[in-house]
Amino acid sequence: MLNTVAVLIFCFLVLEDVVLKHIVTVVLKPIGQVSVIDNFFYLTYVENKGMAFGLLSGGRWLFILFTVVVLAVIFVFFVRSRTVYTPPVVKIAVILIAAGAVGNLIDRIRLGYVVDYLHFVFFGHSFAVFNFADILVTCGTALLCIYIIFSEKFEKKGNDVL
Repeated sequence: MLNTVAVLIFCFLVLEDVVLKHIVTVVLKPIGQVSVIDNFFYLTYVENKGMAFGLLSGGRWLFILFTVVVLAVIFVFFVRSRTVYTPPVVKIAVILIAAGAVGNLIDRIRLGYVVDYLHFVFFGHSFAVFNFADILVTCGTALLCIYIIFSEKFEKKGNDVL
């Protein structure tokens, strides 16, 4: 049952990322940038050929290979989680990471780059431009890290809060 729900959530998140990137490409690409909150938040069309913060630009096939390996590990995780207890928070974190990875993988395969569009400026300094898929990967990773750091404390107290 949980794996069916997990697949539905995964598909919804990937679809949401694809739709958002399509809208951004159609509407924002021709104009480049729109100020949402002056000097703080912009929608900025960027074709990112690298990974986070544009690092390793031009490593398209390396990123595709890495993503496929990560997705294979996630698939094995979900197959294994049917027979071994896995806390729901871990499954949620892994779904977020997988959905974000697939969203960006679709761009890399289809376009050769990832469409980024969320752009924040802090104290006059531009922060990296990113997208919904990046948010999913970041939130999933943070959730997983928090669980790993604090799970032992909860298990010792007999709580399964996380």
